[in-house]
Amino acid sequence: MKKSLVVTCSAPAAVRAAVEEGVAGNADIFYLEDAAPEKRAEVLSSAHGLLSFFFNKEIREEEYPLLENLELFQAISTGLDYLPFDKMPEKPVLACNAGGWAPQIAEHTMALLLALARRIVPLHNDLMKGVFNRNGYSPMSLRGKILTVAGYGGIGRMTADLARGFGMKIRALNTSGKTDGDVDFMGTLKDLETVLPDTDVLLISLPLNRHTRGVIGKKELSLMKKNAILLNVARAPLVVEEDLYLHLKENPDFQAGLDVWWKEPTWGGGDFALDFPFLELPNVAGSPHNSNRCERDMEMAALAAAENAAAFFKGEKFGGLIRREDYME
Repeated sequence: MKKSLVVTCSAPAAVRAAVEEGVAGNADIFYLEDAAPEKRAEVLSSAHGLLSFFFNKEIREEEYPLLENLELFQAISTGLDYLPFDKMPEKPVLACNAGGWAPQIAEHTMALLLALARRIVPLHNDLMKGVFNRNGYSPMSLRGKILTVAGYGGIGRMTADLARGFGMKIRALNTSGKTDGDVDFMGTLKDLETVLPDTDVLLISLPLNRHTRGVIGKKELSLMKKNAILLNVARAPLVVEEDLYLHLKENPDFQAGLDVWWKEPTWGGGDFALDFPFLELPNVAGSPHNSNRCERDMEMAALAAAENAAAFFKGEKFGGLIRREDYME
């Protein structure tokens, strides 16, 4: 008998087609939004796998005990720091959507990097004021520069591949210190202090958990070049907010490209707010946590997640496995 995969998020026709393509007949697919209210419990209790986008908003806490048969929790999203790990059932394997959003996030990361390296923002602002500042701001060439990727997963690897095309040298850090990727140096986060002093660009693409929160703070920033660039497209709390702001303010040639913020809206609500006025600084380029957006983004992500779930059900190698103990204090 086939396993059952329950899709808990809203799934319009295009997303359903992607899910069905990815599962490829290796599980029976049920869409929770199609279930009548009195049938939700039956559908959830029969689930061997969940395919979720924002679990907290799709499944009510009082429904968690219904997931006793669950073997796999497969997220369509990449970061899983929002999950209520202490309340979720302990049995299922937890998998994020590793690489499911990587192509467009890598492109967005390079857009931030190029904007900063070429000083596009201040030059544009000068032009708006009627100032033709051809020789200002000392733009940087990326060729020959060192990109250190802290978090060499799908996003980090794809960004590194794009950066390699610009002639950059790649240093990568991950949990194992091993990779089959095209890198000039491979290490772990224990090597961070060793590689920072001559790093030209630091990309932070780590998962946010109890081991990585605040991994970049005053000490790490002080080790970096005065004209280095920091890029964060993962989660804001990986960097100590006040430390980064003060470093940017005190070192005007240091730059930051930020797609993620310490207080930002989520699907559950909330407001965008800054405790420090980053966007008043001329050495910051920002975007509203939309690096994952492009045409057909949800379809592509759903396809990748569904393919991963299918691999799990077939007993094949699957990706994105996370350890809940890394997220629980």
